[in-house]
Amino acid sequence: MKTKVWLTIVLSGLLCLTSLAQEKKNYIWSYEGKKRTNTIGLYGSVSGTYSTVMDNSANWLGYKAGLVFNQHWGIGFAGSALNYDKNLDRLVANGTYRLEAGYSGLFLEYIVPLKDKAKLSFSWTTGMGLAQYVYNKEFKENKLWYEEIIDQERFAANELAAEFMFRLAGNWWLGVQGSYRDTSPVELIETADDIFEQFNVGISIKYGIF
Repeated sequence: MKTKVWLTIVLSGLLCLTSLAQEKKNYIWSYEGKKRTNTIGLYGSVSGTYSTVMDNSANWLGYKAGLVFNQHWGIGFAGSALNYDKNLDRLVANGTYRLEAGYSGLFLEYIVPLKDKAKLSFSWTTGMGLAQYVYNKEFKENKLWYEEIIDQERFAANELAAEFMFRLAGNWWLGVQGSYRDTSPVELIETADDIFEQFNVGISIKYGIF
């Protein structure tokens, strides 16, 4: 019974989105305000950006999910995870380890529509993150779970970004973005406090009605 209810809800949602897409609306809901009709849209996106960590190439994989009010103001959740596959060995006598890091939080965005097929946006993401040095899998044997982590540190992150988006087809958008990340000191052992304070460039894929 529950399965049928969920299927009905999902199908109804898909039919609603399909109907909106066919009508080429740039919002999902609308309501009457004191002086104007206000609209609410939404989108979800994934992104990949290039940066450097300890003078080596690195990538950040990110996501965003948010609401857009009146086609201009966006707010929602965002996060990024570091993809850094370099094996490290400076801090240990035996074995190798890797650097893991990620952060998540809220974002605020201002969007400038450029006709129907392009948009420009400026955003600020703020949140908290975790960075740690962890032994590689082959060197975790015979270690207790808390011994697998060499060092760990929490940090605050703020990222300012600009993005140019253009419509691929329907409600799919491709974005080209640039950003700068600022963090609180990341006090890992023998590591620069500003290890993640870097410029980033990358692309995003977005699906939304906004």
